[in-house]
Amino acid sequence: MACPAENLSCNVRDAKRVLSAAKRVVFLTGAGISAASGVPTFRGEGGYWRNRSVIALATPEAFDADPKIVWDWYLMRRQTIAARKPNAAHLAMANWAKAKRISRDIALFTQNVDGLHEAAGQPDVERLHGSLWVNRCTKCGKEREDRALEYAELPLSPCCKALERPGVVWFGERLPRCTMLKATVFVMACEAMVVVGTSGIVSTAADLIVTAHQRGAVVIDVNPEPDMVIADIHVDEPAEVALHLILT
Repeated sequence: MACPAENLSCNVRDAKRVLSAAKRVVFLTGAGISAASGVPTFRGEGGYWRNRSVIALATPEAFDADPKIVWDWYLMRRQTIAARKPNAAHLAMANWAKAKRISRDIALFTQNVDGLHEAAGQPDVERLHGSLWVNRCTKCGKEREDRALEYAELPLSPCCKALERPGVVWFGERLPRCTMLKATVFVMACEAMVVVGTSGIVSTAADLIVTAHQRGAVVIDVNPEPDMVIADIHVDEPAEVALHLILT
């Protein structure tokens, strides 16, 4: 791994060698892996939708104040993503994991809520930020998958007949405890971590990357844009190009 960072072929070769030898591999993905599928960031022009800040909409307070407009926002996101398909990056990762899972411990933790990893056939997806395709009961917290793209009325849970909310993590909320525990356990023991399409700015993702690096794992960063990820190997190509090179 002494090649200069600009030498793409050398970095790809190093990444392939590391993954060939590693028996415990963690993948951490962010919005960049879904870019080639046409999934927008949903920030919009100036970060607004219907004159509402999209960041302000993604809060428990916004849902308490106006659940309909929050559901309208998330249903619009579902409608947009329903027309999207997994791209070459999702497929390369899923195929690699399925082919290697007999001889390796492989874990995928994603910050994305779009469901494209699952659509690609990725085994054992762990969602750090939840899923757009899940509804959660506001009374008991029970979750269910729901693929509806519109509602005549706000959805009520089958369990409690209470209002349901989107099953995603909003600003000000904690990430799922069980998922974070799994992530910590895997990251503490992994030999290689592949970070795809995330800048490393979000604290949870950044903490996992730093932990892997400090524990001696080789961190492979796949991102064409400058980022803050502490990595041993940088592959400065879009995910759909880089993962095809690295994993096939």
